[in-house]
Amino acid sequence: MTDSDLTQSASGLIQQIKNKDISAVELLDKLLDRIGAVNPDINAVVTLDEDRARERAAAADEALAKGADWGPLHGLPMTVKDAYEVEGIVTTGGSPKWKDHVPQANAEVVQRLTAAGAIVFGKTNVPYLSGDWQTYNEIFGVTNNPWDYTKTPGGSSGGSAAAVAAGLTPLEVGSDIGGSVRIPAHFCGVYGHKPSYDLIPLRGHLPPPPGSLSENDTISVAGPLARSAADLELALSVLAGPRISERKGWQLTLPQARHKQLKDFRVAVWLNDGFCPVETAMADTIQETADQLAKQGAAVTEANPGFSLEMNNDLFWNLFNAVIATGFPQPVLDEMQQLLKNSAPDDKDPRVRQARGALISHKDWLRVNELRLRIKAMWEEFFQSYDVLLCPVTFTTAFAHDHNPDLFGRYIPVDGAERHYSEITVWPSLATIAQLPATVMPVGKSPAGLPIGLQVIGPYLEDYTTIALARAAEGVCSGFTAPPPA
Repeated sequence: MTDSDLTQSASGLIQQIKNKDISAVELLDKLLDRIGAVNPDINAVVTLDEDRARERAAAADEALAKGADWGPLHGLPMTVKDAYEVEGIVTTGGSPKWKDHVPQANAEVVQRLTAAGAIVFGKTNVPYLSGDWQTYNEIFGVTNNPWDYTKTPGGSSGGSAAAVAAGLTPLEVGSDIGGSVRIPAHFCGVYGHKPSYDLIPLRGHLPPPPGSLSENDTISVAGPLARSAADLELALSVLAGPRISERKGWQLTLPQARHKQLKDFRVAVWLNDGFCPVETAMADTIQETADQLAKQGAAVTEANPGFSLEMNNDLFWNLFNAVIATGFPQPVLDEMQQLLKNSAPDDKDPRVRQARGALISHKDWLRVNELRLRIKAMWEEFFQSYDVLLCPVTFTTAFAHDHNPDLFGRYIPVDGAERHYSEITVWPSLATIAQLPATVMPVGKSPAGLPIGLQVIGPYLEDYTTIALARAAEGVCSGFTAPPPA
């Protein structure tokens, strides 16, 4: 098996294992060798559990030899984001206070992966408490984009996306509240899926702190990253379902994809918006993709659900910061309170908006949530006329590392202009606010050679429809390509 074989799809590798063309032990060893050779420059995989993984891989091979099949992921070695607890493996969430935390049980997503036959052999890097759109922390340092080491792979699932792109793991599971699966997928040129809200349980995700039972906040989700749309579908079939505590009363039956062939899809395109203009190379590539889909027979129309991007963004800032602020120390909240006292009610400064969301009253949160639900209803009506909507993942391709501790003091150069760092969530929040599924598929490269992905948003609970569009488009778009050797 060559290095290029390690960048094929997870589905293909699983088939090779089940056909006995390669053993799980051999594949694990190949991945560990590649990590030894490539990972020092990328720093995506930060913790390994080699001995136990090799034992489990040997058991998988022995089971297969006896005619036993552990499930759809039988024998597949893989890593998971270091936000998920894995029994017996240090799990930090990127926080120094948890640098010695060794869980006694798996997060629910990890349990589902292993029950399906996967072999979790390591963890991938995250920002501190998964709270940034870059990936670095005091424990493990900086993760680089495998396409350009001077650039970020995105965050917070940046280690996940970089590892998948570089052939260090065939499959990953990240988490997403403000684009944390989708932005890294876009920056690193891989596929990613933000599922409909509450399809995949988050119990065992850090934050919140280890042992917390709370996991529902209306917008956070877990989702897979991979090198093909088929792999996303496979991962979703394994991961989706009611949490353990609810299985006695609930079952999940997701609708099948609305269509399989491009010619049958009704595709809306939200190409750009004056509220958050998109990098020219990205807008051009998304337009070219839409044109190619139309040439293949898809009905492609420029359309959106009818609310403004700005309104959606305002709602996101309130709901997002209400979640994030649960981990803020009291002195920070006191400073925010003082900032609000000295600010006008309509002040749009990012610091003020963060404080407003962080300190929102329950009464005001309910009002904002009602507006969110109305937007969700607008989407539902929109998807009576269209099957999916294509739009940018965010406004830029991967940018240079910027570790200014003041997030609101960061700026990103795009098309000759300095754009504020806070704009990075504007486009991802479209799917977040309405709790919709969104699949990211790679569609091209910028003139600088950086990956460009687009976001396929679909109806609530119709996750297989967005993945099906991405799968049908694989022969039309660039799809996954491995980064060139350094």
